[in-house]
Amino acid sequence: MTSDSESSAVALQRYIAFVEAVLRPQLKQTLAHRDALAQEVHEYQELSELLQELTHSKLQSLHTLLDIGERFHVRAKVDDTSLVTVDIGLNFHVEMTVPEAQIFVQKHLFHLTEKRNKWQEKAREVADHVNLVLASIQQLAALQ
Repeated sequence: MTSDSESSAVALQRYIAFVEAVLRPQLKQTLAHRDALAQEVHEYQELSELLQELTHSKLQSLHTLLDIGERFHVRAKVDDTSLVTVDIGLNFHVEMTVPEAQIFVQKHLFHLTEKRNKWQEKAREVADHVNLVLASIQQLAALQ
């Protein structure tokens, strides 16, 4: 084996190690952040729809299924629909009127959507880096 082919083999191994040790985990983590934000956006969109329904129907009480976590639901009766408790983040919950909650939810949805879009862009950048390095690996392999 010549010195050039040895150095290209070493470079090839370095690129492969970089993809597997750095870029793929980074892409996986970035996509996980984006997906978590997408789930949160979905939950706030559902809350927004419920608040609109409460506003338009003028219900005094409500029968619903309540998510108690891990996709377990229980039947619940809400006697007073004039106030709702909203998770505002960091495990803080605030009691608000329905119009206040609607305003908060719309602002929070905008914020979450912007955040999700930033993570999506970061995921796109990392995926581009992965593709660039994989193309370099193919070029190095073709030279050997």
